[in-house]
Order: sequence, then C-alpha cells, then structure tokens
Amino acid sequence: MNSLKIRNLSYKYLSAAEPIFNAINLDFEKGWSAVTGINGSGKSTLLKLISKELKSEKGMIVGNSLVVYCEQNTEFPPKELEEFMMTYTREAYKLRDLLQVKDEWLGAWDILSHGERKRLQLAVALSSDSDVLMVDEPTNHLDSQSQAIVVEALKSYRGIGILVSHDRTLLDSLSQHTVMIKSGEVLKYRSKFSLAQEAYEQTLSHKKKVLSEQEHELKKIKKVVQVQREKVSLAKKKFSKKGVGRDDSSLKEKINGAILTGKDKNDGQMLKRTLTKQHHLSENMDKLSKEYETGIKFKGKIAKHNFPISIEKSCITLFESTQLCFPRLSVDVAEKVGISGENGAGKSTFIRSFIQKINYESEYLYIAQEITDKKAEQLFQDVNNLDTEMKGELFTLVQRLGSDAKALLNSTVPSPGEMRKLLIAQGLLKSPSLIILDEPTNHMDLESIQLLESALKEYEGALLFITHDKIFLENLSTKQWVFEKSENQRYTVEEIL
Repeated sequence: MNSLKIRNLSYKYLSAAEPIFNAINLDFEKGWSAVTGINGSGKSTLLKLISKELKSEKGMIVGNSLVVYCEQNTEFPPKELEEFMMTYTREAYKLRDLLQVKDEWLGAWDILSHGERKRLQLAVALSSDSDVLMVDEPTNHLDSQSQAIVVEALKSYRGIGILVSHDRTLLDSLSQHTVMIKSGEVLKYRSKFSLAQEAYEQTLSHKKKVLSEQEHELKKIKKVVQVQREKVSLAKKKFSKKGVGRDDSSLKEKINGAILTGKDKNDGQMLKRTLTKQHHLSENMDKLSKEYETGIKFKGKIAKHNFPISIEKSCITLFESTQLCFPRLSVDVAEKVGISGENGAGKSTFIRSFIQKINYESEYLYIAQEITDKKAEQLFQDVNNLDTEMKGELFTLVQRLGSDAKALLNSTVPSPGEMRKLLIAQGLLKSPSLIILDEPTNHMDLESIQLLESALKEYEGALLFITHDKIFLENLSTKQWVFEKSENQRYTVEEIL
C-alpha cells in the first residue's frame, strides 16, 4: 500500500455540540507523517477513525485494511504480547534486541515501569504485519536512552507511519510530512515539523494582521450603524401619523406622498445593508483562531509551618533483588525539586514512599503519571458535583492551560492531556502548599507544557516533579534528585544543588 486517502470525512461525538471534523481531506504517503494540535483538537480521534475503532458519519477512508494502532495509554498490555514474546523468528529477536525487551517482562506487566511498558508495547506493534502504523505519544515515560532506542526502532518501519507526539526532537527525527489540526482546520505541509511550524507561524502572523484590520473596520461600522439607527428612528417619527389630527387631511396626504416616493425607506435600507456587512465581518473574525487568556495565578496561603519536609535515609525494594537507596532528603517552601533518571530506577516508587512517610498536615496535590479509567470516571463525578461558582473557577483554570473549557465540559471522551489539565485544575482549587507531579508533561501539547511551566515557576509552595523533558527540568528546578544505577542491583539518589 503506497498511500492512505481520507475523503470528505466528518465526525461528531454524541455529547458534543459541534463536529470535531467536518468534510476533511487528507493523503498519507509512505514514510512518517507527524500529526500535531492542542489537546482535544482531534489527533487521537483521527487515529481511531483510521484504525476503524470509531466509525465515521460521512466520507470514506481508503488504504486502512491493515492498520496497527499503538495508543498512548499503557494501563493494559497489548493483546498479542504473549504471542510476540513466545515467537523465536529472526525478526522477533531483532525487535526485542532493538528495544531492549527482557524475557522476564512476560507476565510482569503490573510491576513494569511505564517506560518499560511503552518499549514492550512498541515492540509488539512493530512486529505486526501492517500497511499503516500509528503511534500516539511513543516517548511518553521514556528516559533519554530509551527515547534514542525508540527513534531507531521507528525508523526501521517501511510502511505508512503516522506519529502523534509533543516531543519536538522525535517529530523532527522522523517526520517527512506534517499535519496540523488548528481550530477545526486541518493543514498539510510537505516538510518536517520544525519547518511546518515556521510556515504556520507566518500564516498566523498574517491572520493576526487581518484580525487587527477587521477589528478596526468593525469599530467604524458600529459607529455608522449607530448614526443610521438614529436616522431611521427620526424617519419613523417624521412619517408617523400618530398625533396627526383626525381632520388634518392635508398633513396626511403629505406623509402618504413621502411614503409612496420611498423617502421613508432609504435610511432603513442603508441600515440593513450596513448590518449585513457587520454580520459578515463578525463571521470572518470568528473563523480566525481564538486566543484565550492564559496563565495561572495561585490563590490561597502557603502553610509555611509544615516546612521543611524530610524523609530519612533508607532503602526500598523495587524488583526482586533490586533496591533503591537514598540519603536523608528534604524539600523546603518555594523549592522546586526536579527528579530524573533512567526507566526502572524507582522514581515513581520513591514518590509513593515519600508521600506515605512524610507527616504533612496541610493540603497537597499528587498526580500520578497515568490516569486510569476508574480515576477518570471519579474525576468527572467530582466535577459534576461542584457548585456553579467552583465549576466556573475550575474551567477557567483549564482554559488558561490552553484547552477549550466548553468543549471539555461537553465531552465524554476527553484526551489524556485534557484529563491531566482537569486533574491539575481540580487540585489547584484546594490551594495546596505542596505539589507532587509524576511526568506532568506526558500527553500534553507543546503550548500547554509552556503554560504549565510558566505557572509552576510562579508557585510559592514546594514542588516535586519527575520528568524526562530536559528543557522542562532545567527551566523549572531549583535543585535536582538524580537516580543512578550503582553496583550490585542497586540504584542510588544524588542531590544536585
């Protein structure tokens, strides 16, 4: 199969007011195409339509007979996992070696790190016979070494590859074409992501210029409308027979003569034409990208009496005989501690242990690196139970993290990135003095990552965060805890100030 064709495709979720796609046309050729857009713009929906997990209302997709979809969620193992692990062909050995998959991972899904799960998930996907391979956020959870491994593995694919990711390095390493989903519009560029982004920025700059010109024109029209309304009002009074005496036939004839000659209609027709022009101009402005107010300001007082928070020197078991040992560690108010290290080094396990061992009396916010279906269901119930005022504050926070709050409120299938924003916003309503985030940039679009980073910089409480995003780590942390492999099946923690 040389190409995948999408023709006049439309799709609308039952709970949504507007369709997420409306008569779109796209061609995907051999090689890798990047698909980008903000959370909730429809990236994952497009992949599910191509894979036939969702059925389109209108239009058609040709060339998707043999499709493999490697989704971003790692909660459950792939159905073909056992078959792949028990296959001893040259190709299977090559993939297991390429992605450094270990034999003991079979049957150990629940205790694998999310990074290890992702490598195993990708190995199974690449082993499948497919014309089209779609991967959704393949470098989520992965350390830098694993990210390099994944890039090389994906480069080996020879079919039609479709990549959804917020990882700029990965996008440029793989993409030959770029599809951008912007405000319901689907844009196709025949270039890698960074060049496509430059082209889009030029288009956006032109749009902003047009928007500014149209706003100026609209202000002028509004003034004209006001003047014409006043003229129409005066004309109505002038040609009204109200107040004319019953026997004043001379004045009545004059008014009738004016009406017959159309003098009373001129001002009204001019007003109608101006209002039509105003309406069309407003519609054109609405078609341009909407820009919401962004940026979060934290409210509430920080409970400084709870700091510093300390955890004593200790060792915890990670996997069979593997241990993580760390010195006495502490975090003070306003400190932002970035936690990094390779997959399987025990970072998430350490965070859970940290929460259990600290004696913290005030409100804190902890968000794990993956949101389970059960957690998502509970989150929606909690949101629906909020009063009107609190719900309004919640969705203001979501909107300021770069998502369309109204669309999220109406959606029953929000993207993982939107769920993360909703969970963060819910926690922030409680004005926590301590925030603990495990891979906060996972599933989030580039714009939202920058907004979150900016907001956390201004946060005056204590912050602990695990991340593989080097830029996010360097921009935000005031000190770092680095998890490193030592001797004899042991990992250690080094504090870098």
